[in-house]
Amino acid sequence: MTKYTGILLYPRFSEYELSVLLSVLQQGEKPAIFIGLDHDVVKGEAGLLCQPEKTIYHIDLDEIDSLVLPGVDDFEHLVNHEELSSFLGQANDGKRIIGAISSAPYLLSMSGVLENKKYTTGLTEEQRSFLGTFTEENYVDSPVVVDDNLITAIGSAFIDFAFAFGDSLKLNYEKGWYR
Repeated sequence: MTKYTGILLYPRFSEYELSVLLSVLQQGEKPAIFIGLDHDVVKGEAGLLCQPEKTIYHIDLDEIDSLVLPGVDDFEHLVNHEELSSFLGQANDGKRIIGAISSAPYLLSMSGVLENKKYTTGLTEEQRSFLGTFTEENYVDSPVVVDDNLITAIGSAFIDFAFAFGDSLKLNYEKGWYR
């Protein structure tokens, strides 16, 4: 059975942070499935409208071997989102690669996925402290951090994030095409 990469979509997600990653998946012939918080059309931060194929409530986690969380320019609507937190906790069972970029590592921290994991994020130390879910000792000041099955990155490292994700999935793609 072919496994998918799940792409989480939520209001105000960052389209550009997914652009190269989606291309790497396409080049590597890795199918993706778009997962929403519900079935409503999702509008990205630049206005791109996307229709989720599944929801966090109706996706069979056995269908996906990897999951991507794009950043979001205003995530107030996701703070303490219990259903999303529960979904991410269930997805973090060691059976799949999980990638989060820019502000999205917050979603992993609120759900306990970052516990005992090295990470990076586009959020400042002050923001991380304010949110109260991050373990500062595990923060690494680096564009991309890979710790076991977890990949995190700052938003401007979206190309290297895509490469780390593609490499973790052992995809065959042409890195030179993106430089």
